Amino acid sequence: MPPFTGLTAALTRFQTALAQPKQTQQAVLADILHRNRDCAFGREHRFAELKDYGDFARALPVGRYEDFSPFIGQIAASRSGILTAEAISNFEETGGSSGGAKLIPYTDGLYAAFRRAVLPWLADLQRQRPQALAGRLFFVISPLTRSRNKTEGGIPIGSGNDLDYFGRETGAALTEKTLFLPELLAAQTAEEWQFHCARLLLSAENLSFISVWSPSILLPILQTMQERQDGLLAEIHEPRRRAVLSRALSATQPDTRLIWPQLDTVSCWDSHTAAAPAALLRQKLPHVWIQGKGLLSTEAVSSIPFSDGLHPILAVDSHFYEFADDRDIYPVWALQNGRDYRLIVTTQGGLYRYDTGDRVCIRSMENGIPRLEFVGRDSLTSDLCGEKLTEAFVRCAMLRTASGLPDHALLQGVNAAPPYYRLILSDGHPASDTGLTAALDNALGENPQYAYARRTGQLAPPQCVRTADLQQYAAALFRADQRLALRKTPLLLPPADA
Repeated sequence: MPPFTGLTAALTRFQTALAQPKQTQQAVLADILHRNRDCAFGREHRFAELKDYGDFARALPVGRYEDFSPFIGQIAASRSGILTAEAISNFEETGGSSGGAKLIPYTDGLYAAFRRAVLPWLADLQRQRPQALAGRLFFVISPLTRSRNKTEGGIPIGSGNDLDYFGRETGAALTEKTLFLPELLAAQTAEEWQFHCARLLLSAENLSFISVWSPSILLPILQTMQERQDGLLAEIHEPRRRAVLSRALSATQPDTRLIWPQLDTVSCWDSHTAAAPAALLRQKLPHVWIQGKGLLSTEAVSSIPFSDGLHPILAVDSHFYEFADDRDIYPVWALQNGRDYRLIVTTQGGLYRYDTGDRVCIRSMENGIPRLEFVGRDSLTSDLCGEKLTEAFVRCAMLRTASGLPDHALLQGVNAAPPYYRLILSDGHPASDTGLTAALDNALGENPQYAYARRTGQLAPPQCVRTADLQQYAAALFRADQRLALRKTPLLLPPADA
């Protein structure tokens, strides 16, 4: 008997949508506009009068989070009918704004849109690799803690259960099989959290599936297993299991096949800045299939791994998608294979023509459906582990760190193991390197995803390097990176290798 039932209908619906991408996308857009024609935003932009995509594109400008922030502020204060006619069930918090934290409104309709992507992914995984879901499961989805639990208007921040994305029936079935320790929620440091994760995973001989955002979440846990094996083994009370683990962990390279003989699949990012840590994870788990995640964010789901394609496929019936290049903005049915685009989404949560800042490359077209590869962030946003630091936010963080610091410093992400941020400081700046990096680390922690990555050990603390000529340092990058050629000296530099 398969481990999960009830996924067939979701898979069939998705396959039907894939067969008619233009009609599906037109129907998604029409449904969003119809449902929200009577909210304040819908009335202002005459949703009821928009008959097709052309009307929609002419009536609404493309917007960033800052354009929606005043409306979201009203919703957070418990005003209804602002961006959606449907009630807001909760907010989710993410990074990527000039203020560090973004609140994203969630409706039942938005959850349903996520399910139209994640359930077909789960069904396809079960079909392709039935053993992946046969044993115990481990998920890391949302940050362990948030800066607050409710908005000033009393609306919850967070759903209370990450498995809500899968719906009631599938979520309940997943909950029964999912590993959990209360200590994970109470952990105060990265080291403590990694120890409890390692203890939990080592106790599960029948672990078959792991889902995390970034491979850099899992790598420190595997390292903890080896470095703290004595303390971890003392927590394993079953003698046979403890003996097996002792043998597996005593090797120079831990025998992960012996630790988890049933582990079949790890789902995580594996492109752009996650490519190197994903390759390292494949070395440490040679018997496991590392499945690259699609493009999934707090705001929207854009692509999912599906079938045997090399790249994730567009989640065509979840939201309405547009793609921008230097010349124009295109719907799905006007895309060209091999081209790079910036992704724009319209969602059931009240984000209309929302510029995600994500750059994607169309790697193939199948019956008019693109398979996408995430190739980076637009506008020099830095995103090593999902933190999405913007230049405006980094400037504010530097000003909180030391008066005038933005005039004497640059910040650059470094792809290392683990990755970290490098503060490039003028030789003449009087502050101590240690004091500055500690203060900057604290200021960057206003971004919840940065704080989460630091807490779980995905990101190492910032480091400081001195340079005699800050402008010359930046000029060298101008010559190496075409994106910088027409800009004034940026404060936030593109990531570099260690």
